[in-house]
Amino acid sequence: MADPVFHRPLRHGPPRLCRLCRRPLAEDAEDICDNVNCRTRHKIEVTAAIARKRDRKEAELRAISHRRTRRVLRDAASKIGVPHLGRIAHGLAPYIDLPQVPLPDARRAAFEAHLRSIVESSFAKADGVSTHPEPPEDDADYATRLKQETKEPAVLNAACIACQGDCCLLGGDRHAFLTEGTISCQRWKDPEVTPEALVQAYLSRIPATSTAGSCVYHGPQGCTLDRPLRADICNSFQCRFRRELAEAVDRRPGTGALVAGLSRNHVTDPSAGAPYLRVVSISPENEVTIHDDLELPALRKGMSED
Repeated sequence: MADPVFHRPLRHGPPRLCRLCRRPLAEDAEDICDNVNCRTRHKIEVTAAIARKRDRKEAELRAISHRRTRRVLRDAASKIGVPHLGRIAHGLAPYIDLPQVPLPDARRAAFEAHLRSIVESSFAKADGVSTHPEPPEDDADYATRLKQETKEPAVLNAACIACQGDCCLLGGDRHAFLTEGTISCQRWKDPEVTPEALVQAYLSRIPATSTAGSCVYHGPQGCTLDRPLRADICNSFQCRFRRELAEAVDRRPGTGALVAGLSRNHVTDPSAGAPYLRVVSISPENEVTIHDDLELPALRKGMSED
């Protein structure tokens, strides 16, 4: 008796096509073919979908944060004599709950070693002695740096004090981002400066206490390093929250500023008084007040924004 012959069942209906290029697909293929262009487009679609999901989640978190801090900001405004939030520049910021501690000896020593190394390298390139480099008037990067060194309104520091320096944490193991190029900029501006004078200029700005594990200049009220001495990135980078506060200050000049720092994970604790808040105000006269007496209200569904 002959062995039975098994036939593959016939496929009914139209052939499956790649949803991007409409080429026929193998029966066990996904909904796109192996064409490089289709694979690339698919990857772009997936990346875009992830980005949209992340943006939606971020927007939802921001909306919740605005609702939960609205009353707190009103109370803070009232305490400093502002009857309505519309009469003072205000905003949100992250809140990094890290202690202020004396800089450990090992970290101070490592920072000073790095500082002396880049100072030595900069001066060594000046004919091996102490000849200063020629001022780079035609250097666009240098001109940009000088522009970014200009002093900003002190009220913008309300965002940094409320936050306690989320971005500054990145400078913790990068020696405040200082490089040989940073030192050369200082020598362009002051051709008579000596290596030791530059070293001391930087060491003298280290605060008595700084944020644990963060940049050595990350003091209790922000960066203790003068803008002209900072690394390029520390002057050029502005987080979204500080930019938004700057826009609010432009709209309401001379009013001071009020900022609620709020931890991203505040939504995990809906209880009143949850410890994820730091409210800071700076008066038009640059007087800083940290409103430690204010508490985060309970997180309720449908919290009104008005």
